[in-house]
Order: sequence, then C-alpha cells, then structure tokens
Amino acid sequence: MPDQFEWPDPEHAADEVILRNVRTHGCHIVGIPDAEPPFAFSIGLFLNYGHAELIIFGQRSETAQAIINLVRDRIANGHQFVDGDISGDFLENDYKLGFRQVPFSAYSEYLGTAIWFYGNSRLAFPCLQVVWQDADRRFPWEVDCSSAVKKGQPLLKKTVS
Repeated sequence: MPDQFEWPDPEHAADEVILRNVRTHGCHIVGIPDAEPPFAFSIGLFLNYGHAELIIFGQRSETAQAIINLVRDRIANGHQFVDGDISGDFLENDYKLGFRQVPFSAYSEYLGTAIWFYGNSRLAFPCLQVVWQDADRRFPWEVDCSSAVKKGQPLLKKTVS
C-alpha cells in the first residue's frame, strides 16, 4: 500500500506535524475537544500497518490519545482489530473496548483531516470506532447502558442488541 500512497502537500505548520508524527510514531492523533461530544481520531494506521483508522468519542483528550496509542501499539505488533471485536486488554478493572466499523457516510462529519491525508492517493481508508463501557460494564448499544455514556459516544454504526 505505501507504493500507492501519495503524501499530501502541507499547507500549514500543523500539517507538517501530522506528516512527521505519521512517519515517526506510526500515526497522528487529531483531538477535537470542543465538539459535543469531544472526540479524537488517528491518521496513519492504514498507511503504516494496513489497519483501519480509529475514532473515539466522549473522553478527555489525554485519555482518548492514550487509548488510541495503546491500540496502535498492539496494531504495530501485528494485531488486526475488526468490526465486532471486543477486547479486555486495554483498560483497568476488566473494562472492555468494542470496535465498530464507521460507515463512509460519517467520514465527512468527523474525519476531515484524515480525508485530506489520504486524498491525493484516493485510498478508501477504513475506520473503526472504539467504544467504551459504562460503570456497570455495558456498551451503549446495550439496553441498560447509562444514558450519559450513550450520549457521550454516538454510535456511528447503528447496532441492534
């Protein structure tokens, strides 16, 4: 895939930081802390590891970045997460993360910088939403999940439980 990738031309100093982070760290994380709810997403996982990019909602910037980096480290070691995976290996106290495919219809609303990054190459990059549980270990698609947790992380892929 890297032979099919064409690096975008940086227009600002921030773009140069993105390109440097993708080259140096395997990905760059874009945080949108002022959105309601706040969210963060990766750029570079698809290029460097052939893995879907990641997006997570409803966490403080530092927490979102830490979670994405933990998942990136696992990906860098060869693990591939796919739609429907649930993992208990990242968070304390047996809390789990779920992975759900993000529909292309949501990309323009949430993944603008990633669209810019992959735009010259016309690569249709995949993206997974990283979903976390409430205090009672329920995911937002489960009936009794906390309403605050449901509100804090909109499910981009509608799931029936």
